Amino acid sequence: MRYCLALALSTGFLLSSVSSQSIFKIADDDDGQFTSVGNISLTISNFATIGTRNRYWPTQPSCEYPRGSLVEHIYQGGLWVGGRPRNRPGVVALVSTGVTDRSSSSGIGYEFTSEFGSIIHQRSSLSDSRFFSETAVSHQDFLAEYTDRNTRVPGTGDSILAHQPLGLIVSQESYAWNFPFADFFVILNYRIVNAGADTLDEVYVGLWNNAVVRNTNFVRPGTTGYFDRGGNGYDSLQRTMYTFEFDPTPGGGPADSYIGIKLLGTTPFPVNIPTLDELYRQTFYNAWRFRSSSGDAAYFSPDEDYRSDNPFLSRYHRLSTSLPLDKITPLRTRPDNMTTLLSTGPWQTLNPGDTIEVVFAVVCAKKFGSDPERFDTPEQRATLLANLQWAQQTYDGEDTNGNNILDPGEDLNGNGKLDRYVLPSPPRQPRVRAVVDNQDVVIYWDKASAEESIDPISKEKDFEGYRIYRSTPGADFLSPELLLLSLSPVGEFDKTGNDVGYNTGFGEILLPEAKTFPGDQTEYWYRFPPVSLNVTHLNGWQYLYGVSAFDRGDLENNLPILESASAIVRVVPGTPATSNPDVEVGVYPNPYYGRAYWDGSGERSRKLYFYNLPGRCIITIYTIAGDVVAELDHDAATYTGDDIEWFRRFGDRERVPQFAGGERAWDLISRFDQAISSGLYLFSVRDKDNGTVKTGKFLVVK
Repeated sequence: MRYCLALALSTGFLLSSVSSQSIFKIADDDDGQFTSVGNISLTISNFATIGTRNRYWPTQPSCEYPRGSLVEHIYQGGLWVGGRPRNRPGVVALVSTGVTDRSSSSGIGYEFTSEFGSIIHQRSSLSDSRFFSETAVSHQDFLAEYTDRNTRVPGTGDSILAHQPLGLIVSQESYAWNFPFADFFVILNYRIVNAGADTLDEVYVGLWNNAVVRNTNFVRPGTTGYFDRGGNGYDSLQRTMYTFEFDPTPGGGPADSYIGIKLLGTTPFPVNIPTLDELYRQTFYNAWRFRSSSGDAAYFSPDEDYRSDNPFLSRYHRLSTSLPLDKITPLRTRPDNMTTLLSTGPWQTLNPGDTIEVVFAVVCAKKFGSDPERFDTPEQRATLLANLQWAQQTYDGEDTNGNNILDPGEDLNGNGKLDRYVLPSPPRQPRVRAVVDNQDVVIYWDKASAEESIDPISKEKDFEGYRIYRSTPGADFLSPELLLLSLSPVGEFDKTGNDVGYNTGFGEILLPEAKTFPGDQTEYWYRFPPVSLNVTHLNGWQYLYGVSAFDRGDLENNLPILESASAIVRVVPGTPATSNPDVEVGVYPNPYYGRAYWDGSGERSRKLYFYNLPGRCIITIYTIAGDVVAELDHDAATYTGDDIEWFRRFGDRERVPQFAGGERAWDLISRFDQAISSGLYLFSVRDKDNGTVKTGKFLVVK
């Protein structure tokens, strides 16, 4: 019932009172929601956790980056809040935890609960989303509320073991965007209210994380060694803890990736912190070995809310002080199964009804350069650093000097209040359509989506041009986890008469009249490749095409040229469907040789194609003795390749591939679920519409 959440808490107010009415009710225990608009797929729950403990792998991501890659980054994480109740005799300090390394199915450590029957709410600033709302902060907001006040789980009555409530209600929001400069982070916003009767002193808030960075294409979650290969670091000035895979043993396929948790800000600031620049002085980092109670005491897992005899065993002490520097430095140079905690405070007094907000970002990045994965050099962290800065800039919004106050000159939209998450916006992404044929792919897109976009800051239509991207044939099986990141530019077209871009104009790609498709009201005005350019595609190979729009930038506001997310289609060229009796059906490659470079290493990741098929037909494969090996029911209108492992393993699970219609892949697995042997095979194709039967043969050599 537990899952992962990337949160950011933002406000523009000092400590304030709240009415007796709840902030809002939204969720039963729900761990089925994950971000899907950007390049991080992060599971976010309504009971203070992020990540899934990989319990739904591979169908639901825990914290996957890039999206669709199966490179995971978080096992599970969660919110921690600690404080000193003023009027409870014998109680020095309490900590309420969303999850800890000692959490189990018995309920220990899962101390935040939601009301039975409630749900996570979703909203979006994208006008074409079914969740569109004018109140949305990002392209995908998740909203939830939960409390630590229950000692039994609502709806089940199960005891929450060893839990003493602080009396909190937490309103949680998470934000994600699809912009290329903002698709690598998720912001988590926690608004924490003292809903109890007791005053809380010396309050601290943290995000605990069990980060496990692994390429699960090669090592299955939970197998031996899966949790023991992490390196960990802390950048105090960036207020960021981070984890990377030290080496890929066991498995062999490196993740080559970072996961960072950054404290973006708080409202109000902790005691003695006047501005955001000073917040690092009251930001604390801790790390301990998963459930450890032996060896170096500094890495013991804290087992109680408060202990006076050993600060390393006290969760409250972990929240309120950092691990000694000489214990932090070695974590970058050795693999281990460490859990980490980033926290801030104290807020000296939280009276009943008072509120604090704390905002974190979950930030991912691929390692930069070619140094070995086990290293953690400044060069390797270059992309992570840039991504962290984008997350911070996004949170800051209009608060350019970081003092939590709207100062003169900061009110960009003129509404008289301090707004965060004021992102510059590129044009909207185009609407894209593909036509797939024999050795041919044509991409069409519309005018209105991008060219009618209005920039929220300049209030102008600042569209400049389009960029077209394509994957390289073979990129899917060489590095399937990087398929979306492997797109290369193959075309750029922009307006003439200015100093931006190449001034190519749109003449080569603009159609003389709009193209339309049955059942689709969109008018498509552009095509790529241009009619004058002959581009040959390989039949049976998979391609990703992406089309983005970019603006001209804004020198007055010091904004660079911004580009939309690419609208991506996944296509497989091939012969179109045909019932022409004079056209022969066939198979390729023929002969089929086992262990082909473009196939996977296992028996179930192979494929060959039947081509020149009718739109609806039955393909029957026989041995030379006449025994039926397999039978395939082909329908060009619905075929997506999902019946074989190759397209599940080497594809993009977010996008269904589009075929030409007259081809069908087969994985060389018999109807009895066995791999076929070497030999000569016969096949027949019966057209379901006219009854015509065609035959052929092919050779398999293993």
